[in-house]
Amino acid sequence: MTKIERAGLRTDSHTINEILERDGCIVIEDVLNRDGVYRLEAELNPHFDQTPDCDGDFYGHRTKRISGLIAKSKICQRMAMNAAVLSVMDHFLLQGCSAYQLNLTQGIRIGAGEPQQMIHPDSLMFPFQPPGYQCMINTMWAVDDFTIENGATHVVPGSHKWETGREPTQDEVIQAEMRAGSVLIYFASLLHGGGANRTKVARTGAVISYCLGWLRQAENQYLACPPAVAAKLPERLQRLLGYFVHAPNLGCLEGQDPIRLLKGEKLTNGQFEEFLPPEAQKWLDEHKERQARAA
Repeated sequence: MTKIERAGLRTDSHTINEILERDGCIVIEDVLNRDGVYRLEAELNPHFDQTPDCDGDFYGHRTKRISGLIAKSKICQRMAMNAAVLSVMDHFLLQGCSAYQLNLTQGIRIGAGEPQQMIHPDSLMFPFQPPGYQCMINTMWAVDDFTIENGATHVVPGSHKWETGREPTQDEVIQAEMRAGSVLIYFASLLHGGGANRTKVARTGAVISYCLGWLRQAENQYLACPPAVAAKLPERLQRLLGYFVHAPNLGCLEGQDPIRLLKGEKLTNGQFEEFLPPEAQKWLDEHKERQARAA
């Protein structure tokens, strides 16, 4: 029987990364304490209360979804910067970029009677196959206890290494049961899907996903968390939202680092900066040497 490995807050990052490399998914238990879970519920519930059910075969017909969680929830801000989670992102995403960013934030409330979502990889969001590294990694935080009965997320451990098009057998699929406050980390290339809620009450989770810093984000973070709000956040979170320049020169504002705008600096008609990777600087140095010899 397939199983999903579990870790705790004291599990070392090397072990967590080894499990993710092998299985493509892991549950880290009890990352948020009970007070954190209560506060998270209190911050998200008013938004769910104002939101209608989705009406789509993929998003569901008895499921509510909310986004822009960084602007709506202080607990989600902390979750996005969790040290254990960012250690995973450092290890895997920095293999394909010089800096990564938030891809999306989404609260998902699967209502009573919602059938199982189709099994799928999220890597279909990006129309390319990265050569040997991940383009996106998801975290699913349990706001309620995730059980088999209320639709705990289905995952297929190891499927991130499969050939495209392979379908899982029934015994290769497992549900990621976990207590409220725990987090499921899984690669976007892993086959997964929301479970069927066979209870009479809704089940809530919060997704925070991260992607390579040179990709288009699924959620427009500059609008979801506008500059006036972003300016009050810690710099690490500002950069996760996308306020940085990915070398070479992707994401500039007036030729400068956009995070300076959040610091209240005037950027209009300022001096352009060069944001170059080390290999580009090497080429420039060689060019200057050739010019000097020819002079």
